[in-house]
Formats: sequence, C-alpha cells, structure tokens
Amino acid sequence: MNQIKKILILSIIAIASFGFVSCDDTSSTTIVESTTSYTTEVETTVVTTLITTDELTTSESTTVVTTTYVDQSRIEIVAPTKLEYSVNQTLDLTGMIVTYYDADNNPRVLREGVYTVSEVDMSTSGEKVVTITFLTYQATFLIQITIPSYYASTEGLNGNALFLELRTIIQTGFEGVTYGDARDILAETDKDPNNSNNLILVYLGTSVSGAWDEGITWNREHVWPQSGMPDSAVNEVVNMASDLQNLKPANPSENSSRGNKWFDYVPTTSSVAYEPRDAVKGDIARILLYMVVMYDELTLVDSYPNIYSYEMGILSTLLEWNRIDPVDDFEMNRNNIIYSYQHNRNPFIDYSEFADLIWEQ
Repeated sequence: MNQIKKILILSIIAIASFGFVSCDDTSSTTIVESTTSYTTEVETTVVTTLITTDELTTSESTTVVTTTYVDQSRIEIVAPTKLEYSVNQTLDLTGMIVTYYDADNNPRVLREGVYTVSEVDMSTSGEKVVTITFLTYQATFLIQITIPSYYASTEGLNGNALFLELRTIIQTGFEGVTYGDARDILAETDKDPNNSNNLILVYLGTSVSGAWDEGITWNREHVWPQSGMPDSAVNEVVNMASDLQNLKPANPSENSSRGNKWFDYVPTTSSVAYEPRDAVKGDIARILLYMVVMYDELTLVDSYPNIYSYEMGILSTLLEWNRIDPVDDFEMNRNNIIYSYQHNRNPFIDYSEFADLIWEQ
C-alpha cells in the first residue's frame, strides 16, 4: 500500500510540474529552459516584383531563414513576400507566418503582437537581418536594400559632393515644358484623389475644379517666386519659370497674399514671411531644396534673403519642415507624373534625408 501511495504522489508532482505554451496569452506561458540548443538554416526562394520609374522588373531572390532550437522547441517563420527594398522604404511583413513548435512538434501559429520584430535600418543599402523573437526563441531572415539606379551614384556621398551629384542627376535628360503647358499638367499633378475633376489648392487645401478658366478659380503659383529668379514666365517659353517642380495651383487671392515672401514661422501675418498650412510645410521645403540644387543661380540662406539677388529662405526652417512633414502619397504621385513630362525627379521627395546629408554637416 505504501508503495502505491508513493507512486501516486510522484505522479501528482510530475503533472503539476508540466508546463505548456499558450500563444494567445504570453502572460501564462511557462517554458522549461534546456541546456541543449542549436540552429539550422533553410534557404527559401521568394519571387519579388520591383517597380521602377520606367519599367516593371521581376527578380528571384533567395533568403536564408535561421531558426534557434531549444530542446526541439522552436519558432519557424515563412519569410515575407517582399525581400528586396529601395532605401527608405518601409519593411513589409505581408505573407510572413510565425509558428511555435513545442518539444513534441505540435505547431501553433502566433498572431501579430505576440512576437516582436527587430528594428532594421532602412536608410542605408546592403543586406540586413530581420529577427523575430518569441519568448526565448528567435528566427531570422535576410532582406536586401538597394539605391535605385537613378540615384546609384550618390551612395556614400554627403555635403557639397552630394549636392553637386544630385544636380548632375536631375539636370541630365531634363526636358522642360512651356509655362502654358503647365495649365493642363497641374490639373493632373495636383488632382484631388477623391474627385478626378478637381485639384487641390496648395495653400488653402481646398478642392476646386481642375479646368483652366484663365486663372479665375486657380492660378500657377511659383513657390520660388518669379521675382526671385532670372527668368520670367511666358506661356510659349521653356525656362526656369516653367519648371513643373516649382509650380503649384493656388487660390489667386491667397497667391497674392503670399506674393514673393520667403517662408518661415510667423505669429499671425507678416509683411516679409509666409507660413503655409502644416500639411504642406514639407512639400514647400522640398520644392525649394530642389530649386537650389537644380539651378546654380539660386541660393537658400538662413537669414533674411535678398529676393532680387535670387535668394530664398529660411533654410533652417525649411530643413525642419522637411523633417516634421514627411512625404505622402499625394506628393510622391506628383513627382512621378512630373517625371513623365520633364524627365527629372525631385530627389528630396524620393529621399528626404538627402537634405540633412547636404546641409546638416
């Protein structure tokens, strides 16, 4: 009888000591650590589709998925669909599946939020490791980050060297349009995404008819003002004043209020400076940064600019606006459409960090 009692007591102790994993509630998870661990690598081939400005390219890439085992317990991942990125794109985990296997090889798919994903520096090119962690278990996969061919020659550059290289890039192949042509093109570049018949006015943010009515409803605003550049806008002429990157549709009255004022924070109204609405502060900054790179005659200064010496400002404010108002889909779409017409891009829309690499040295 004593022997039977002893067996029952040992059995109860064994049952009470058994731990299990609940993938839906990590607070109740019990893992018995083991001194035995090893890793395995599995090559996974994923077909990714890369979109460039001039062609659709499909490429096949291979990533190595590495899993850490602890006494046969482990997590395994199906790598995401997208493994190749351009600099500054956002990590996309679409298609990734994380599965926990206990020591008996029983699988449980983990929901998002139960596991963590390591931070990855997407601002530089190269092969990067992404680590997935669940409790004491980890699995990794590799992604490749590249600079698109349009900007390939800028890799590793900063300061004036980057400034001059960007000038070469955006001037090469440039084919300007006339100031008259801009009347129709702006209705496309600044089209209201919610109403294809309308466009968005830059300073007021209102949606109005995109049809040109001789400037009554909207007119062609020069973000870098005409009076601050050596060229004049003439409908039949292609010059600095007809560069699409610098033209935005604006309410005529608001356009007049802005005039040729430079851009800065102002408490209310100012006779010398103009502060645009928050939603386009970065847009305005990136246009002016483009203009000073594109045209040698123009200068951005960090003091009160002399408009008639082709100066604009305030540089430190513009750099701040570039940071606090990031590029959105509207601005990127506009850049793509302008590229289709005049065959150059605003590099600060594609890579806003170029600004700090040039001026924050």
